Amino acid sequence: MELRLSALTVALMLSTSAMASQVEKVEHFMPVVLATSFDSDVEVSDYWKSEKLDGIRAIWDGQHLTTRNGNPIIAPTWFTDPLPNFPVEGELWAGRGNFHLVQQTVLDSQPNDQAWKKIDFMLFDMPHSAGDYQKRYFGLVHLVHSLKIDHIKYVEHSPIQSHDELFEYLNNVDGRAGEGLMLRKITSRYQAGRSSDLLKLKKHQDAEAVVIGYKVGNGKYKGMLGALLVQLDSGLQFYIGSGLSDDLRREPPELGTTITFRYNGYTSNGVPKFARYLRERVQ
Repeated sequence: MELRLSALTVALMLSTSAMASQVEKVEHFMPVVLATSFDSDVEVSDYWKSEKLDGIRAIWDGQHLTTRNGNPIIAPTWFTDPLPNFPVEGELWAGRGNFHLVQQTVLDSQPNDQAWKKIDFMLFDMPHSAGDYQKRYFGLVHLVHSLKIDHIKYVEHSPIQSHDELFEYLNNVDGRAGEGLMLRKITSRYQAGRSSDLLKLKKHQDAEAVVIGYKVGNGKYKGMLGALLVQLDSGLQFYIGSGLSDDLRREPPELGTTITFRYNGYTSNGVPKFARYLRERVQ
């Protein structure tokens, strides 16, 4: 049985509870550098590598903590008080495989101290700092060492000697259930927007789709969500039934929500193979 966008669908499949209002975006929020995908023709010696962390990207503008789109993050004052009076950028992270914990904690309008104590702010750039990435990185290292605050750390970067060394590192990260790698061009100055200054490299592929309907589950999932009907920007529609927790099957993402899913290649019809739900997109 397929359920499409309707009042009945919403009534049956969605939790009716939602935040009554959302905090407005911080005025004049900072645009950030956006990544492109790694290409084998890239001169890897021009980049430094780091593990791609499975958290929520956050920007501290010197006064406010926000998501990359400028939505406020309501953190405890003890978490933000030690941060500098100038912008830094990083990932709110609770360790590999704990994105759900970060999402539940960081997007809560009432900060939970105990939950926030499990989260680190892993810094990786200083948007308003002059100089190339090497200079900005060493500035971050100095900042973290001078602060001496347990939850403020930096993402370790290292030079890349060759393609073989890069992919060996990728295999090691993947073997530890890591997300993949990020590569930063060491000669680049901070310039917002999408460019080859920042590259992402994974063993799998991620993409985004919009939830447009539901399929009711059978068997042990009777009366719950069986699969999400999603649509790509191209208009292609397909179902995602893997990667859904029991909680999500009871209260699925709302219709119109953009989700991230993971897949491995395409079928002959162009549908992503082995698609599995990963998370809702954080705005």
